[in-house]
Amino acid sequence: MKVLQIATVGEIPDAVFVGVRAFPITKLVLLHTPPFAEAAHEVARKAGLIKLEVSVRRIEGEPLLGCLRIVSELVRSERGKFDEIIVNTGSGPRMMTCSLLAAAFVNGIRAIDVMEDRLIALPVLKFSYSELVSEAKISILQALEKTGGQVGSLDELTQSTGMDKTLLSYHIRGGRGTKGLAPLSLVEVVRGVQGRLGIQLTQAGRLLLVGVLPPELVTPEMKS
Repeated sequence: MKVLQIATVGEIPDAVFVGVRAFPITKLVLLHTPPFAEAAHEVARKAGLIKLEVSVRRIEGEPLLGCLRIVSELVRSERGKFDEIIVNTGSGPRMMTCSLLAAAFVNGIRAIDVMEDRLIALPVLKFSYSELVSEAKISILQALEKTGGQVGSLDELTQSTGMDKTLLSYHIRGGRGTKGLAPLSLVEVVRGVQGRLGIQLTQAGRLLLVGVLPPELVTPEMKS
């Protein structure tokens, strides 16, 4: 079995190796913020001694966005080469741990943590969060992002997406057995002037776009 493990490196570098010992790991990707560069390269050196393929990736700027970008990129490029991709949050500082766990939720990959040399499986569902969001819904989120994150009415959104209002309302509010963008907290519906329904892209919606779109389609506005 071929396993790719993505691990944060922080205050407890040895937690990385708890995950390494627990799985038949083939490749290890280490994520670190600038303060932990030395620790990450030391973990890479030790992993190299046991003939493990290792890659070190530096997270610049906002950890949440950085983790989402890198994990989603790895899932797109590596998923066909491995039987499973796992994230190990045990070593990193709190914000990196939260960021890597969020990336696991978006991409539907298993997550583990380490507590006192004991491995703990984290409750990430085994499907991608993005599987709940169809291509049509992604196109609505992209249209909102391109308009600055909000529109004043469904008519405006119709013009930017090419969808009629009935279909837009379905994708936003959902229907029987189908979650809409609003119930998923990816957009917010607000009452505007003269009773019009305005639509706003939420921060969760922006983060989902960062997590599911290829890097070349991620705009600077999504990262802010």
